[in-house]
Amino acid sequence: MENKKYDIELEVLTPLCVGAGGEKDWRRGADFVQKNGKVYVLDLQKVAELGISMDTLSSLFLNADERGVLNLLGNHLEDASRYVFPLPYSTTNDIKTFLRSQFFDLPVVAGSSIKGAIRSALFNYFCAEERKDNPSFRNTDKLNEHVFGSMKDGTDFMRFIQVSDMEMPETELVNTKIFNLRKEGHNWYGGWKHASTDRNGDSNTSDTFSPLGFNTLYECIVPNKVGLGSIVLSGESFERLIHNGRSLSVNYLEKKKALMNGGLKALFHVINKTTASYLRKEKAFFDKYPAERSDEVIESINYLLTMIPSDDSSCLLKMSVGVGFHAITGDWLYDDFDDTQFWTRGRDEGKKKYKSRKIAEYARRLQLMGFVRLTKLSEDEASDFKDDIESAHKAILDKRKERIYQQEIERQRVLEEERQRQETKRNQEHYEQLIILAKQFQSENQWKEAIEKAKEAATIMPEGRVHAAVLEDCERQLAILQNIQEQQIRQAEADAEKFSRPLAEVLAGITSAGNLVGTTKKWAHQAGNTFGESECDAFIHALHALPSKEQGRLKRTDLIKAVGDEWAERIIHKQSNNH
Repeated sequence: MENKKYDIELEVLTPLCVGAGGEKDWRRGADFVQKNGKVYVLDLQKVAELGISMDTLSSLFLNADERGVLNLLGNHLEDASRYVFPLPYSTTNDIKTFLRSQFFDLPVVAGSSIKGAIRSALFNYFCAEERKDNPSFRNTDKLNEHVFGSMKDGTDFMRFIQVSDMEMPETELVNTKIFNLRKEGHNWYGGWKHASTDRNGDSNTSDTFSPLGFNTLYECIVPNKVGLGSIVLSGESFERLIHNGRSLSVNYLEKKKALMNGGLKALFHVINKTTASYLRKEKAFFDKYPAERSDEVIESINYLLTMIPSDDSSCLLKMSVGVGFHAITGDWLYDDFDDTQFWTRGRDEGKKKYKSRKIAEYARRLQLMGFVRLTKLSEDEASDFKDDIESAHKAILDKRKERIYQQEIERQRVLEEERQRQETKRNQEHYEQLIILAKQFQSENQWKEAIEKAKEAATIMPEGRVHAAVLEDCERQLAILQNIQEQQIRQAEADAEKFSRPLAEVLAGITSAGNLVGTTKKWAHQAGNTFGESECDAFIHALHALPSKEQGRLKRTDLIKAVGDEWAERIIHKQSNNH
């Protein structure tokens, strides 16, 4: 004996579902929605990236509100989906999901599932004859341990057979129905179950086939799809076990030794023999209990029988969802599926045992579920297969990298939009503060300061409108002020030139007392001018030239302000003497 690893191709012959577990089934209106003949399995991460309200969506999921989900997602339905499948038939049941690899998100036929199916076939091989010779054998305590050995003492035979997981290509949704037996009088007939058992205990099973009603969708690997894996037969390890004094504790030792010595071909022979026996009994069952379209199931069975090679170069194995009682036990208990006796207690009392079958409809044909073919590959075939798998993995990684890259671009875009939004908000707040200051200066006639703040606001938000109105008003007011100032400057220059001349010349031609006093005052306050005797005479001369009425309007207080007390008194004195 030797330890030998075999590269194996697994080919799906009838729809196969390796269940991921009930907790991962897809619930309609929560995990998936149906629209226009398609099933959309939603991806919460993608939904969040689309900016859709998760709070609203969670509320819809809680109530399984499919219509609400469809309305919320609108045209983003495909973008928000992880998978999109054609819908074979509508169903109100959950969709049963396929096991997937965590990293690559590919469907995986678990090695444990394959090994479990192999274990059932070996169970039949080891103990079927003993069961025939010993009718009470079915009641043996710890039957599995008796047949295979114990994990505790290391004699469990299945630990010497190792099966790897096998990645598979994409899945499809397949509709399934339950084929059942129905009783009329004392006779049993085949039929299709269209609803759960009603309140009267009737099974709602009829001869007529309908794809709807009590139907379930399964995520399946469909026929002709293949995967790569391996089977290891640890013959050397088993031989070491029995040579270490453990041979007496190993039941069916000779059969187990023969299996290990024969290698993979011997294992395939056992599996094929069990599968062929099972299929023939299954065919007899459908022959005896026909119903509408059950002939398609028989055709499927005939096809599967032809796939079992006479040279055991490959093997046919039934496994996973839909395996049924007979296959899962290794089909060792009954020689005839019709002779399964009746339940004697519980809610199924009086009914035939193991009378239902899960039937898949694929390519418009009804067929049993879960048949695969295992074939040994050559080194070259296995190498080519591995290259294909690596290419598929690389394509997945490249797609994932591209999505991550696009997600990062989107994240940066969102961050930039938020940064710009915050900057716009800050600018708006700063703009409004500057406008408040500008208007405050404007109200206080501080035009330059108001203009400065309005221009600063314009640099922050050129598109703003308020600062333009403030600028227009303040610049107009400032222009008016500047014009006044310029006029004042010109007037001051003119006065400076005028009042630099002798007072007598400046007072010539004055016709009113008020103008006379005012002009004299301006002359006297002009830098470099001094009011003296000659100026006193010039003032009196100009005063005398005024009309009598104007002379009488000369006020002492105004004259004092113009030339001071002393000269005012002298002017008044001289004026009095002249009169």
